[in-house]
Amino acid sequence: MNDIPDPARTAAAAFHDLVGRHLARSTTRLRFDGPVEAVFQSDTASERNRQTIVAGLFALVFFNGFLIIDAITRPEILAMSIVVRLGIVTPVCLAALAWLRRTPPQWIRDGVLTCCAVLIALASNYLLYIATSPEAHYSAFSFGLIVIGANIVLHIGFNAAVATSIGCCVVTALFLNASPDLNWSERNLPVYYMAAMAVITLVANYRLEKNQRHAYLLMLRERLNGEEIRRVNEQLNAYSYTDALTGIANRRRFEQVLQSAWAQACATDETLSLLVIDVDHFKRYNDSFGHPAGDACLRQVARAIESQSHSESDLSARLGGEEFAMLLRQADMAQAETTAADIHQAIGQLAIAHGRSDGNGHVTVSIGLASAAPARDGSTAGTLIEAADRALYEAKRRGRNRTFIADRAA
Repeated sequence: MNDIPDPARTAAAAFHDLVGRHLARSTTRLRFDGPVEAVFQSDTASERNRQTIVAGLFALVFFNGFLIIDAITRPEILAMSIVVRLGIVTPVCLAALAWLRRTPPQWIRDGVLTCCAVLIALASNYLLYIATSPEAHYSAFSFGLIVIGANIVLHIGFNAAVATSIGCCVVTALFLNASPDLNWSERNLPVYYMAAMAVITLVANYRLEKNQRHAYLLMLRERLNGEEIRRVNEQLNAYSYTDALTGIANRRRFEQVLQSAWAQACATDETLSLLVIDVDHFKRYNDSFGHPAGDACLRQVARAIESQSHSESDLSARLGGEEFAMLLRQADMAQAETTAADIHQAIGQLAIAHGRSDGNGHVTVSIGLASAAPARDGSTAGTLIEAADRALYEAKRRGRNRTFIADRAA
């Protein structure tokens, strides 16, 4: 798992731990620590605003439905009620709901909704204030529906719900106490009723918000765990196709890519070339310098071979021991021969001391080269490998440190 940058892994682990601490601790706060709060707001803002818009439209329909009550119980203010409800409050609230589609920060969203709720309270109290019907004051008991709508239906944040409740209660108390024709009970009981509704809905608002945040933390933890599992699986999958010593593809990956390339070449009539590469006298090198030096040698050889890949579709792989392969796609025999020469040169530039008895003092490689056009040859991938292996054997038989091309005349 070393392919993941340490800073990224550390940040992910720290965030995961922070989520765990939030779940473990007991607190009355309705706000997470900075990073978690930011993610919470980002993940929930869009859906919360959508639900608020739908609930707000329902609340406006309900609010304007009181025109029917006004027509029955307070006909003298019906015209003014139409102006206030449909001409002032409704357009303002509709504009606010439309603006919420921009997904503003929560504190702005809650502030706008608080203003709308207080505006509805002002409008309702004003209509009651100018009404002259003897039964008009009974409508004051319905004002508690305003805080129910704001705190529960719209589900504004708890702090905003407190501000809304206080604002609506204060507005109602001021208007009722300014009405000269009301007695003490008619002025104060509706305010007490609204305050009771505010307390009940604030408790419900707090518990709803707290439960929602706790459920989000559980979901976030599961999501982080899932991402970690997926990341580990991706890494394990990468490791299953990677040679542990050299870091290039292993035999399993080579065979998989070869089969895929062969199938594609059959359809596109492209030419595939294969280089099978073997480090000369590697056993003697190991015996002379030890296995750690041998491992270091193989890593250098692997990097040198991989560096001669000229296309993203080419593949360098370690087949096992000191044997490597390079699969060249859309490369004919001449192009493959050039690549083989480049590999010989790259290995020579490494100048890895060998001290062999044949007088060649540096590590060299022998290469067997074979090419095929599957769509025309009617051959198989196994045939290409066998041809390259025979060519490698011939390169070794002829003295090593050379490339032999399959089917070339001796």
